[in-house]
Amino acid sequence: PEASAVSERDSPLMPSKLLETPQRSGSEEEEDDGPSAKRRLVQASLAFAARPRLRPLPKPKHTRHRTAECASDAGQRPKTQTFLDFGQRPIAPSPCTDCGMAFQRGRDEDERLHKTYHRAWQQRQARLLIWDIDYAQANDPGFESVEYPAKLASNGNPKEGSLSSMAAVRIVDAHGSSRREIQRALEILNHANEQLGACTLSLADLALGQRKIFLYISPRGRVDGCILAELITGARRVAVGVDGAAGVSCEADMVPAVCGISRVWVAAHARRSGIASQLLRVVQRRFAYGYHVDIDKIAFTQPTADGRALAERIFKRKDFLVYTET
Repeated sequence: PEASAVSERDSPLMPSKLLETPQRSGSEEEEDDGPSAKRRLVQASLAFAARPRLRPLPKPKHTRHRTAECASDAGQRPKTQTFLDFGQRPIAPSPCTDCGMAFQRGRDEDERLHKTYHRAWQQRQARLLIWDIDYAQANDPGFESVEYPAKLASNGNPKEGSLSSMAAVRIVDAHGSSRREIQRALEILNHANEQLGACTLSLADLALGQRKIFLYISPRGRVDGCILAELITGARRVAVGVDGAAGVSCEADMVPAVCGISRVWVAAHARRSGIASQLLRVVQRRFAYGYHVDIDKIAFTQPTADGRALAERIFKRKDFLVYTET
């Protein structure tokens, strides 16, 4: 029994006060009788039973099962990223209306990159739209002089003088113009096609349908507008009051027509100054040699919103002619 008590005292889980037993001398141990030894054994047993016991931790739920539950909850309740609108600039990147570069407004790095790209784009456009080919205006059949708008001649400032009050319309076709003129005219026309969202044209395309490019050249030698005209045989009138899904709706009956206007473009700084109207009047006089094309014989391709407003203003009617470009 004493050996058992000593082994229980060595246990780290046994309370120290319960395990302490008084030290007795050898004479006292000899005087102990049987009941006294039994009492000490009972006390040691009770102290061992009262010791704290370690309990196992609860087992966690199955990981795969919990993941599946989360996935099912996410599938039932999809989350949407939202943000507060306090009138700030858009967070998502937005394209520039001029150069077309998409950047995030308000972000210093994006603003700096856009400023550099926009400046280079402006310089490239300025070089592209300069007509640097000399020609004899008096004897050149592909040239016609027109009056330059007053508000463009002074750059909007009436105190500033102008270089000249006359502009030029250069007529370029695949058969009567030089190769250099054709190449430069196609570069300018394809630049206009890019802004209009139309397909580009090549030299072979220009030779089809007796197509001609009419370039409006300012006194400073800059191309402020252009028109692509082609020979057609018929067109359809716009159905007034009926708008199609992709544009204007036309009547079923064909109407005789002579000249089709495939592209009409004016530079941004020269719009609403009458340049498009001047170009169309030159087209009437110079599209067919020795023949003045009546305004009722001119048709447009499927126009944009701005093109439709221009056609209604020129033709002075809403049911103008529309043809399909080949």
